[in-house]
Amino acid sequence: MPEESDPRVEEVPGVRGSFAGLILAPCSIPAELICYGDIPEWWPQCRARLSAKDREILEGKLVFWLRATHHAETFKDPAKLPESSLQELNIVANCLECHGTGRSLGQERCRYCDGGGTVWVIVSRKQV
Repeated sequence: MPEESDPRVEEVPGVRGSFAGLILAPCSIPAELICYGDIPEWWPQCRARLSAKDREILEGKLVFWLRATHHAETFKDPAKLPESSLQELNIVANCLECHGTGRSLGQERCRYCDGGGTVWVIVSRKQV
C-alpha cells in the first residue's frame, strides 16, 4: 500500500492476509498494484491459483467493488449481455447469493443466476 494516500488508488474493502496487496489503481502507480485495466488478464490467473474458499471471498469483494465503483451490472443470462463493443470489462463469477450452487434459500433454482451458479459481471463502456 502506498505510504501517502493517493486519491487515484482504490483499495478493495475488507481484503486482508495474503490479499492485502490487492489495490486497484492507475497503471502509473507502483508495480505491486493492480490496475483496473489489468483485471481481465490478472483475474483469471489469480483465480486459478486460489483455493475455492479464498477465490469465493476475493471474487465477491471484486464484484461488489466493481458494482460500487464502476457501476458494473450483473447478468444471469449470457444471451442478454450487451454486445461486446459496448463492454469495457466482462468477468464470469460465481453467483454471490447461492455461492455457485445454483440453489438458494431452499428453492429448486436460485433466482439470481437461474440455477446456473454463475453470473456475468459487465462494466459498460463510457459513451462519448
